[in-house]
Amino acid sequence: MKKQKFLILLSTLMLLFSLAVSPKVAQGSTYPTFSITSVEKGVNVTIYTYNMPAGKQFKVLMGEFGTLGIGGIQVATIDTGAGGSFYGTFLIPDALKDRLRVAIRLEGIDTVYYAYNWFWNNTSGGTEPVTPPGYTGIPTFSILSVEKDTSVTIKAYNFPASTDFKVLMGKMWTQGIGGIEVTTFNSGAGGGFEATYSIPAALAGEQRIAIRLESSTGYYYAYNWFWNNPSGTTPTIPGYTGIPTFSIKSVVTDTSVTILTNNFPKDLDFKVLMGKMWTQGVGGIEVTTINSGTGGSFEAIFNIPAALAGEQRIAIRLEAANGYYAYNWFWNNTTSGTVTPPSGYTGIPTFSIQAVVKDSSVTIKAYNFPPGYDFKVLMGMMWTQGIGGIEVTSFNSGAGGNFEATYAIPAALAGQQRIAVRLESTGGYYAYNWFWNNTYP
Repeated sequence: MKKQKFLILLSTLMLLFSLAVSPKVAQGSTYPTFSITSVEKGVNVTIYTYNMPAGKQFKVLMGEFGTLGIGGIQVATIDTGAGGSFYGTFLIPDALKDRLRVAIRLEGIDTVYYAYNWFWNNTSGGTEPVTPPGYTGIPTFSILSVEKDTSVTIKAYNFPASTDFKVLMGKMWTQGIGGIEVTTFNSGAGGGFEATYSIPAALAGEQRIAIRLESSTGYYYAYNWFWNNPSGTTPTIPGYTGIPTFSIKSVVTDTSVTILTNNFPKDLDFKVLMGKMWTQGVGGIEVTTINSGTGGSFEAIFNIPAALAGEQRIAIRLEAANGYYAYNWFWNNTTSGTVTPPSGYTGIPTFSIQAVVKDSSVTIKAYNFPPGYDFKVLMGMMWTQGIGGIEVTSFNSGAGGNFEATYAIPAALAGQQRIAVRLESTGGYYAYNWFWNNTYP
């Protein structure tokens, strides 16, 4: 339950960071998803799809857990035929045969649709390994110091006891996944410790480096990143403080987006990148390069790449060579991207999980809902955030604020280990969370 509370907190923080509201956005009635039906350890995985579009080609990709399958190993190409629901069995690539968890992704070749999931690489497809006796929480670590191109010193917290870990380093944004193995160690008594690790020669000269401590089973892991300079901090610009950000001012569907910057450093060249939603624009299509001029606030208009035409939401990123960056996302429709909130309403709606009856119902506690809005209650596969999920019911938020409610779990999700739940209004407000599908408290 402590792990669940941590992830609920993480989901809430992500929601606080990424929430944007847009009135009356046209949305498709369904999204493709799939569930894991069986696994033969190190050999293959069988999936069952839902709501697949008809007559489309999809690549089947597998990758390290945590990657969502993005940029993974292509194991097959499928044709969806009549679409809808069907089974598919795919071989696990040699490079992933020994991984504890594997990400799998279906990515459209001739369509913008995609879906992803992950599976435990064991014959039962079963539950998490048993944690060491008395261990709770998750391992983390912070960066203490850096010797450029030579070494990094970390401070670790709450590591499980007697567990073998690999130390991996890689390029920024990789989370260290599949990185260069620097060394291995055993966590001994566990808990907190300090350690210094060499920076691989192949990463010398990199401005920022990702570092990952990953148990030999792949189950426990922690990652961070550091500036590859003695201070370990962002290179400074005289007189500049804070961080650059930008907001979305307007959009012309499939054509252009106008942004308004805030607190940009002066006289820096920024690449403008766009990509699919949830990528933060990392590795996106380079649209243009701009110079920040006198810095501060300015407006700029950028063309939406043809490859992203038809995407419902698009990530956009402005990235400078010296390490400064900012990112956001926008609904790809002709709108100002803003909504006038109800009189007196501020903040965002959120909810927590109060109780679950396995395969039957979930009870939530909602906070700070806007008044007078119609909300749909959607449930779907884990990692979907409930987007395009099964509509369970709808309700009006009435006076708004806080409330408790219990919703039935759809029969199609019975047996799922974890389920995503989403409350979504036609006015652009939404909140999502997830729960373990077992009876508690």
